[in-house]
Amino acid sequence: MKADLHVHTYYSDGTQSPLTVADAAKRAGLGILAVTDHDTVRAFNEVKTLCRDRGIKAVSGIEISAYDRDVKVHTLGYNFNAENPDFKRFLNGLYLGSIKRAEEILFKLKKCGVKITFEETAAERFCKDTPMHAMHIASAGCKKGYAPTPFAFYSNYIAQDKAGFCNACRPSPNDAVEIICSAGGFASLAHPARIDMNKDDLKTLILRMKECGLCGIEAVYSGHTKDETAYYSQLAAELELVVTGGSDTHRREGARRIGVPFFEPTAALLKYL
Repeated sequence: MKADLHVHTYYSDGTQSPLTVADAAKRAGLGILAVTDHDTVRAFNEVKTLCRDRGIKAVSGIEISAYDRDVKVHTLGYNFNAENPDFKRFLNGLYLGSIKRAEEILFKLKKCGVKITFEETAAERFCKDTPMHAMHIASAGCKKGYAPTPFAFYSNYIAQDKAGFCNACRPSPNDAVEIICSAGGFASLAHPARIDMNKDDLKTLILRMKECGLCGIEAVYSGHTKDETAYYSQLAAELELVVTGGSDTHRREGARRIGVPFFEPTAALLKYL
């Protein structure tokens, strides 16, 4: 059964609606879809209904933007109970933290002559009750002429070691795994080859996360090379973790497409989903 377990909508930092995502999933021949918006599950009820009408199984999903010190370690969660009280409190904390972090980034940018208001940033969100992301600031900065594209703005001003970088109020990878598991869900490490650690340190981190309940590694990923896919698939087997896969699609334009790369869950993963 073909699946894509890493897709974003305009409820986080993507530009696609749940309807656009569901239609693309249908065209791609998916049997299972997980929308994994950053730090929010706002899209799930829409996605679930749209997918049911198209004969697709929608699994609840999230991508928690966790950090190990200054290293980004995104953590995917699936098939959790979004109404779990602790999980809801955790999400509210992520939302409030995103507001504080955006204010700090804007303050830092202003000090170096990049003037973007909080209101201009907030206007880049599709939904006012979802977290504010760095790409919302980047989009606002692009519109004001500070960079030719949002990605260029992010790279020049907000990325690690740049003037506006801030990771305040971010949860740790262990926290992310624990809250997903406490809500009855399944946790997987997102795009491991994109994590800025050497392989030995990353393996140590994965083992720590496994002690907290981590069950998977996203070895099959649109940004991985064949060698990276093979390495992380082998590592998952060595550590007795299942392999997950996804496109990480954010928009219709661009190189990434829902359903690419091809991913078929194993029987072990299907039990979790």
